Amino acid sequence: MRETFKGIADILIPNAEGMPAASEVGVHEDLDMIIGLRPDLKEDFVRGLRNVVGKDPWDAANTLNMEDADALTAIGLVASAAYYMSPIVREKIGYPGQQSRPDPDPDATPEYVSNGMLQKVIDRGSIFRSTIK
Repeated sequence: MRETFKGIADILIPNAEGMPAASEVGVHEDLDMIIGLRPDLKEDFVRGLRNVVGKDPWDAANTLNMEDADALTAIGLVASAAYYMSPIVREKIGYPGQQSRPDPDPDATPEYVSNGMLQKVIDRGSIFRSTIK
C-alpha cells in the first residue's frame, strides 16, 4: 500500500516550481507517524488505498475522486501533512518549525505603546457615535 500511496501522493504533490514531489521527500515513509497524529483519517485512508492497489497512480486518484472522495481527501491530508513536516520542504519555504519563545514580561510597556503608533489615535480623541437614537 505504501507504493500506491507514494504514486497518488506524487499526483497530488508533483515536482513543480522548485519544490520536490511528495515521494522525493519520503512522504510514504512517515505514514505511521502521520496516522498516529490523525487517527481519524485511518479508516478512509486505508479503505481508499486498498480499493486502488495496483492501479496506475493517475487512474487511482481519478477513481477515488469519482467513487470515494472521503478516501482521497484522507490520502491528500496525510500526504500534505507528511510533506510539510519534511525538513527539506520546511527549509525551502523558510519555516524552521515550532520554536520556543520566552514569555513576555507582563510589566514591560508594549512596543506599540512606546513606539508612538497610538499617538495619532490619542491626539485625534474619541470619535464614538451612539447607535441609539
